[in-house]
Amino acid sequence: MLGYEFKTYLSGGREYLMYRERDIGDTEWTRRDFTFPDNLIALLYMDIWQYEPLTKKAERTLEEYYETKDERCVTTVMEVLDELAAVHPYFELLRLDWQYRFDCVKQNEYRGMVDMLPRKMISHIPSTIDTMQKQIEALFAAALDIDGEKKPVSEKLAEYYRRVGDRSLSVFQFQPCSMNFELIDSKTFAEVLHPKTVYDLIDFAVRECVKREVRMRVCKNCGRYFTFTGRSSAEYCNRVCDGKGRTCKEMGASLTWLKGHGADEVFKEYRREYKKRFARLRRGSGIAEDFYAWGERAREKLAECESGKLSYDAFSEWLKNS
Repeated sequence: MLGYEFKTYLSGGREYLMYRERDIGDTEWTRRDFTFPDNLIALLYMDIWQYEPLTKKAERTLEEYYETKDERCVTTVMEVLDELAAVHPYFELLRLDWQYRFDCVKQNEYRGMVDMLPRKMISHIPSTIDTMQKQIEALFAAALDIDGEKKPVSEKLAEYYRRVGDRSLSVFQFQPCSMNFELIDSKTFAEVLHPKTVYDLIDFAVRECVKREVRMRVCKNCGRYFTFTGRSSAEYCNRVCDGKGRTCKEMGASLTWLKGHGADEVFKEYRREYKKRFARLRRGSGIAEDFYAWGERAREKLAECESGKLSYDAFSEWLKNS
């Protein structure tokens, strides 16, 4: 492989990533598409530090490669980058770029390999992404959160960058990017970015959110930003939030039901189960120690439900199966 091509564009509310490896003859494009800006939101809440051991492993392996030129080191580093690419589609660009770098180093008989294969480029990924996550979330809060001040987005951004300082490390730093209008296929003509790094892809997604004034809100259940195009009264996102596969929206529906019916209904269900078990105990068909232990646990669950920590459905199911 002598190179690669990578580009991204938006069309019809979707984000497209296209890439291919270039050899003597052109290869077919791999084309992936996602609802915009799902990739950016996923990266915003990605636990990037869990991948630090991987990036440190790649750094150590590169140091070994500088000394030994052992091609097994290349395999190890590429396995790390394959794993990152499987975690988030933006890292596919990183994988392609480093495969190209390794090919160039080998083709040039390892001359200039330290400059061509900068180990810090990989080891600094967690800290750089972590910084950008904080910057992006702050930008969303300042300009795109629909529960914030009712001002034009451009005015809120100007106020935010002026207040914090447009060169402050705490604010997102937009960078120049190479854009071009291109014919994608027989039906699509779009503004296309040819990114050089993963950070170009992030920059592009953030600026498109600003340009399109994408509506954001913090989910009342998980506390994370989500986007929506429908009614502005939506308060919960569609993220899975428990081990049973329920989403924040489903949990929110349970909380809404609880508010509408009042805590009395929850307490009545608890009392019905309590009386049923107490009657069994009085008939001699129950064990006192078991009954009292159940009662203590049931009161804990009741308190969780009344405080909103446990959904009504989950509390009802626990009563039936306890």
